[in-house]
Amino acid sequence: MKPLHRVIGIVLFILVSVAAAFFVYAALSSNLWNVTFQSLGDNRAGALAAGLLVFLLVLLYSYTGSHRADYERYISFEGEGGSVRISRRAVRDFLAGLAAEFSTIEKLDPEFTMRRENMDVELNVTVLPGCHIPELSRMLQERVRTTLRVSLGITQIGKVDVLVQEIAGSGAQGPRRDEPEAEFSGDLT
Repeated sequence: MKPLHRVIGIVLFILVSVAAAFFVYAALSSNLWNVTFQSLGDNRAGALAAGLLVFLLVLLYSYTGSHRADYERYISFEGEGGSVRISRRAVRDFLAGLAAEFSTIEKLDPEFTMRRENMDVELNVTVLPGCHIPELSRMLQERVRTTLRVSLGITQIGKVDVLVQEIAGSGAQGPRRDEPEAEFSGDLT
């Protein structure tokens, strides 16, 4: 689809350039300007067909270029045996699974961006009360770097930012998602 996209782009560029050059030249010559619009007025079907053709070319150009959005949903890197493409969604889900390794994390929502050759990771985290946030952040940063390098083969890792979005309320939200509900048998006074 790339070659078709390029060909359509070249055709559109030539058509628009020739039309622009003609109208600039016609505007400088009052006689040519009048003759041009007189002939366009006399041949409305031809003008309509030309307009529709250009419009369809623009739509086709847009459609053939839409595959780029699909390509950007993958992270690509070269390995020894060839190139590797990993779905951005797969990487995001894989990193979100790290929450299960930390008992003080209620929710982990990873985001990442590719900057030149490096991947920057941002972890939006909801933690449980009593969590030592600096220590958790350091361990989570190390774990993300190790996981990306060892499990996915991504070695160019830039920043790993941990953003604590919320400290989950104690008792207000019920038990953690992976812990059974405990019965209370004490006195609240």
